[in-house]
Amino acid sequence: MATFSQSTMAKGSDSVIDFCCSPCLEHKTDQWAEFYCENCLKFYCANCINLHGQLFGKHVTYGRRETKKWPVPKEVEDFLQKCDLHEEKRSELFCYDHSQLCCTDCSFLNHRQCVKVTLISESVNGPPPDLQRLSRKIQTILVELQRLTINWDTNMQSLQVSYNEELHELRQTRKKINTLFDEIEKNTLKELDDKMTRLKASLNNDMENCNKLKNELNRLSNAIENIIDKGKAELIFIASKKCLQKIKESETYLNENSVQVERILAFQANSDVQQYLSKLSNLGRFVVCTQSVPVQGDPCELLTVHGMSKCFTTLNPVTRAYLYFKISRNGGGTL
Repeated sequence: MATFSQSTMAKGSDSVIDFCCSPCLEHKTDQWAEFYCENCLKFYCANCINLHGQLFGKHVTYGRRETKKWPVPKEVEDFLQKCDLHEEKRSELFCYDHSQLCCTDCSFLNHRQCVKVTLISESVNGPPPDLQRLSRKIQTILVELQRLTINWDTNMQSLQVSYNEELHELRQTRKKINTLFDEIEKNTLKELDDKMTRLKASLNNDMENCNKLKNELNRLSNAIENIIDKGKAELIFIASKKCLQKIKESETYLNENSVQVERILAFQANSDVQQYLSKLSNLGRFVVCTQSVPVQGDPCELLTVHGMSKCFTTLNPVTRAYLYFKISRNGGGTL
C-alpha cells in the first residue's frame, strides 16, 4: 500500500483535504502537491515534478484537474474505517441482521446472536452503491439541518428578547408595589401626625388650665399677704369668698386629675398585610410559552400558538416572539 503524504486538514476541521509534496515533506517543508505519480505512489509540487520528470520520464502523473485518479486521503480512510462506538477500532465486519458496520468488539458485545455477520471484504460483491445519490441526500439533509440551526439561533434571540422584556416587567411591577407601599406609608404617617397633633393640643390645654389655676391661686395668696392685718373688712370678706371659690375649683380639678394619665403613641402593624406578604414567595410566575414554527414551507404560513386559539401571520422571529408574549400576558386575547 502506498505511503501517502500528510494532509493539511487539521483534526476536527471541515476544510478541504489536501496533500503535501512528498519530497518537500522529507525536508520538513510543507508544500501543497500539484501532481500525483501512480508509479512512485508519491505527490509532487510544481518544482519537484520537474526533477521527477527528468528522472522518470515514463512515469504516469496526474495533475489537479485529474484528482479523481489520486488516491483516497489517509484521513478519509481513517475516518470511514473508524468504528463509531469504539474509536480505537476499525470497522471490519458487517451485520446483515442489524444492517450495521461493526468492529470485533461490537461483534462480540452486540452481535453474538446475529445470524449473518461477515467480513466487509466479503460483503462488497455486487453493484456498487450509488454514492452520488447518497451525497445529494446528505446535502439535502445538511440544508435542512442548517435551517434548523438558524431556527435554534433565532429562537435563542427570541428567548433573550422575552427574558429582557419580562425582566423589565418584573422591575416595573416592583416599582408599582413600591409606589403603593410609599402611598400607604404616607397615609399612615399622616394618621400618626394627626394623632400627635391632637394629643399635643390636649396636653397643652391641660397644661394651660393647670398653669392658669396656679397663677390665680398665687395671686390670691399674695393678695391675702397684702391685706392681712390691714383692717380692711370688705377686702377681707371678698378675698375670703374668692379663696373659698378658687379652693373649691382647685380641689375639684385635683380630684378629676388625681390619676395622671400618660399618653404615648404605639404602632399596631396591619397583620393582614404582613400575613399575606409572608405567604408570597415571588411577585408572579413565569410560563414557558411554545409555538409551532415550520422549518420548511411558506414563510407566510399561519401559525397556531399552543394553548391559545389565536393565530397570527409569521413575522420576523424576534417580532413574532414579542407579539406572542404580549398576547400571552394579555391572557390570550388580542393585542
